Amino acid sequence: MKKIVYPMILIILMLSLVLGGCTRSATKGGGGDVAVDTPDIPFPVGPENNPNRITEIIAVTHTAAAQVSGDDEQPAQEVATATPEAVLEETPKSLPTTAAIVVPTATPGLPTTYTVQDGEFPYCLARRFNINPNDLVSINNISGLVAPGTVLTIPTNSTWPSEFERALISHPTTYNVLAGDTIYKIACQFGDVDPNDIIFANNLVEPYTLTAGQVINIP
Repeated sequence: MKKIVYPMILIILMLSLVLGGCTRSATKGGGGDVAVDTPDIPFPVGPENNPNRITEIIAVTHTAAAQVSGDDEQPAQEVATATPEAVLEETPKSLPTTAAIVVPTATPGLPTTYTVQDGEFPYCLARRFNINPNDLVSINNISGLVAPGTVLTIPTNSTWPSEFERALISHPTTYNVLAGDTIYKIACQFGDVDPNDIIFANNLVEPYTLTAGQVINIP
């Protein structure tokens, strides 16, 4: 701001000298007016010599003032902008798939076929499915024991003989597992018990392995 004020004061003083030189009269001795010869001034002034001179001087001083003012202005500093860091989105990890747990339930209704399991036999299946054992043997053309894995056809419109009890051992109860026992063999020992009911009652998991001395619930 101070650099701007000084040139302006200088301009005003120069204009005062120029204008004053045109009209000022020198006083000499007893007070008589003596005209000053304007040609002695080192630069031409006065409208009669150069009417545009004052305008040129003003224009020059304005230019000088503008340059001084421009020097005072500090160049704008560049503001460094931080480059935003790239955000890496973590790909959600896929959870390991687990095999669906199938909870066995009692055999619904009467199946049309059945695969014999270890420890089962035709008369056991006849008690379980409430069918006549003679019909089961006849329709499958078998005589007695069958090998595990054999697929038997289960007859319809057949009923267990009413003169015989289907249950061989009273239940519900508990059972102490013996060596060599399977859930299918134990189900046959009780007569009308479904092995799927034993699996469900004891929360057993396939392959439903039992150990000797284990106590299980018989529904």
